[in-house]
Amino acid sequence: MEITRKEPAPGVVVLELRGPLQMGMECKRLENAVDDLLSEKKTRVVLDLSNVSKVDCGGVGKIVNCLSRLRVAGGSLCLAGVSGMIGGVLKMTQVDRLVKIYPTAAEAVQSFAGPQAPAAK
Repeated sequence: MEITRKEPAPGVVVLELRGPLQMGMECKRLENAVDDLLSEKKTRVVLDLSNVSKVDCGGVGKIVNCLSRLRVAGGSLCLAGVSGMIGGVLKMTQVDRLVKIYPTAAEAVQSFAGPQAPAAK
């Protein structure tokens, strides 16, 4: 899995994921990327999943772990570009109730426009 980092708005980072998000090295890469953001005090994060080919239980767990770590740091996590099988897995595991999901990364970034990050439903 490849991760591309972008900062389209001040204080908001988009991590574009490409490839499978599975237990093992892929999850470790995501964890390292979030570690880097936390060390830089960047806590408003969008995971763009539009180019993720598949996700397993390890990937779902890592998304929840990242959400938890960002919230503890006073931030928030949004997902973008979720569709097909990925959306089905997130719904089946009820992760869609924990984290806000937007159709596009641009819409997710826009959700951070206010002074406070939005709380999940």
